[in-house]
Amino acid sequence: MNAANSITLRREPGPFARSLTALLLRLGLGMLFLVLGAGKFQGIKAGKYPAAITKQFGEKIVFPGDVKLFADVLPYAEVGVGALLITGLFTTIGATLAGALILVLFFGQLHLQNIAMFPTMLTYLLVDAAVLWLSPVTSNYFSLDGLLFGWFWAPKPEGEFHRVDDLKPK
Repeated sequence: MNAANSITLRREPGPFARSLTALLLRLGLGMLFLVLGAGKFQGIKAGKYPAAITKQFGEKIVFPGDVKLFADVLPYAEVGVGALLITGLFTTIGATLAGALILVLFFGQLHLQNIAMFPTMLTYLLVDAAVLWLSPVTSNYFSLDGLLFGWFWAPKPEGEFHRVDDLKPK
C-alpha cells in the first residue's frame, strides 16, 4: 500500500464522552469545595474557625487584616464555587473562580512552605483547567448550562475525511 492510497483517520471523543468527562471532573472538584466550605461553617458554629487560620498565618501576609478577611470570606466562596461546579451553572465562570481560589490557597501553602501540599494543589489546578477546557456547552451537555443553553448548539462533526491524493493541488 503506497502513501497516496492510504487514509488517515483521527478518532476524537464525541459530545457524549466529553460531556461525561466534564461531569465527572465538575462533580469531583465541586464536592471538594462544597464539603470543605461546609466544614468551615461547622467550625464557625463550634467557635474554632477562623481562629485556626489566623493563628497559623499570623496577622498579615500582604496588608493588615488580610488573613482575617480571607478567612471570613473563604467558606462562602468554597460553597458557592462548589455549587456552581456541581450544578454546571455558568460553568466557565465557576471554573475560573475555582482556579483563582485554588491559586490563592496555593499561595498560602507556599507562604507556609508546606511542601507536602504542592502536588495536591497542582493536581487541583489541573483538574480545574480540564473543567475550564470542557466548559463550553458543546462539551458540557450534562449541566444546567447544557440544559438551558445547549439547544442552540448541536454537535458538529470533527472534520471531513479526504483521500490523501484529493488534498494535493491539481
